[in-house]
Amino acid sequence: MHIFVVCVYVSLVVTTAEIIGPRNIAVIRGSAATFDCVINAPETDVCWTYQSVSFKSVIHLYAEGELTPNCNDSKCTIIFHNETKSNTLTINSVQHYDAGFYSCRICQEADEHTAQLVVLQTGE
Repeated sequence: MHIFVVCVYVSLVVTTAEIIGPRNIAVIRGSAATFDCVINAPETDVCWTYQSVSFKSVIHLYAEGELTPNCNDSKCTIIFHNETKSNTLTINSVQHYDAGFYSCRICQEADEHTAQLVVLQTGE
């Protein structure tokens, strides 16, 4: 049996936000990856973005209270926990192309914190 390791970097951030839970996450390809972010802002002011490992572009996943076409209901979910001012991004069925940097922030701000996601693949 061979195990292949592919690194996926996740960036979550803001001076007014903080990542809760582990900063480094390992999941098996096909599993779900979950990221929690505490942010003191209404749901309509929260943005989640993704940037590939090659840094070619930034893709908006969630903005102004709605998932974007890049992060439809089958690929991503966002849950807001009003009592704790936190929100959770779940990437369903993680694949190698999900490797990159993920950010949680107030839409008009740019500060970021980084978490790393590692995608593991088992093979024969």
